[in-house]
Amino acid sequence: MSASTVTVFTGPSLRPADLTHLHRLAEDHDRALDLRPPVRRHDLASLIGTESTRKIVMLDGEFGQSLAVSVTEVRALLFAGHRLTGASSMGALRAAECRTIGMTGSGWVYERYANGSIESDGEVALLYDPEDYTPVTIPLVNVRWLLAERVRDEDLSAEEARTALEIARSVNFRARRHPVLLKQWRRGLPEGAATVLEEHLADERLDDWDRKRLDALEAVRAALAS
Repeated sequence: MSASTVTVFTGPSLRPADLTHLHRLAEDHDRALDLRPPVRRHDLASLIGTESTRKIVMLDGEFGQSLAVSVTEVRALLFAGHRLTGASSMGALRAAECRTIGMTGSGWVYERYANGSIESDGEVALLYDPEDYTPVTIPLVNVRWLLAERVRDEDLSAEEARTALEIARSVNFRARRHPVLLKQWRRGLPEGAATVLEEHLADERLDDWDRKRLDALEAVRAALAS
């Protein structure tokens, strides 16, 4: 690997087209982009002792008790002198937990974990296709951002947004597919509010309000440019 390597642990936070874009951006910045699957227990240890100029960006990660990357591993990597930043999903979680020991974080999701307005790991959980990492369900954190934007633009009232969030929260993350979400919103929201949200649940618009994806792109772009 080049001395200007950017290693990224990613998965469902980025799409194939995003990866193509980032590879081109890496070439423009004379960087080597080292893409790896969602981070698991012991993956960070393998990077200790590699080139000190390597930047490491943690986005996605496995979420099992026996598989999740631990704070201890993050601490060991940081104390060995490596730079680690997190965003989007597991990266945002660990960055919020480890910011006092040198891990940095960025993005809307990270900021919510860092300020305590979101606490549950389950907010970023989703199901995805193991072959190409395409998201199958919608994480609650994306719903939060969509609703916040709709309130900001005055498409929804604050009360309608609160109700919509509670409805989404009541659906298990494994079942929170967009047709299921729309069905529940039609049942529990005024017709006008449900219609507003239906527009954003069209297949071709899901990526536009995928806050995890947007944060992931911003984090990798920043690492490549710095």
